Amino acid sequence: MPKISAASVVEHREAVLAALVNGTKAILLSDGDRKLTAASVAAEAGIARNSIYRYVSSVDDLVDMVVARGFTEWAQRVAADVEAAPDARAAVVAYVRSNLELAASGEHTLQSSLSVAKISESARDRIVELHQQISAVLHDAVGQLDSRQPELIVSAIESLVGASLNKVGPDQSSDQVIEFMCRATEAIVDAG
Repeated sequence: MPKISAASVVEHREAVLAALVNGTKAILLSDGDRKLTAASVAAEAGIARNSIYRYVSSVDDLVDMVVARGFTEWAQRVAADVEAAPDARAAVVAYVRSNLELAASGEHTLQSSLSVAKISESARDRIVELHQQISAVLHDAVGQLDSRQPELIVSAIESLVGASLNKVGPDQSSDQVIEFMCRATEAIVDAG
């Protein structure tokens, strides 16, 4: 019977899997300084290299888990911020603010690194699916507006957020950019 470092086998398994996912994320965020391999992930998680396969079938599975966790947390945060807004106009602004604040905190660094990483087709498909979930939050918020051109508003807001993501980050002065983009969002909503 292998040694476990938790109260139960289930808790031990969850802890090791979390350490593997966290290790994968740390390597992905290392700006290419470290290669993503089973050995590097296992070392980061503090387990033997061959033990990794007790938890996943490949490193791609871990990348999929990192992607799912990161985008799911992002989508939940954006949805919560939009839902907390007092009205439809404020909800659209909250969508922009939430996305840009997350990017400013460094959360977009991982997503950016994944776009150039060698990841599985299933991970790429998962990224697209999760982007669609985040976009659905915007579509719902815009749908609550009394607007004649909701699709144009959605397109303009998505373009605004997309163009702004590289202008905010942990190493940049992001507050001015975020405030400017929120005012621009208000103008777009008002024009629609």
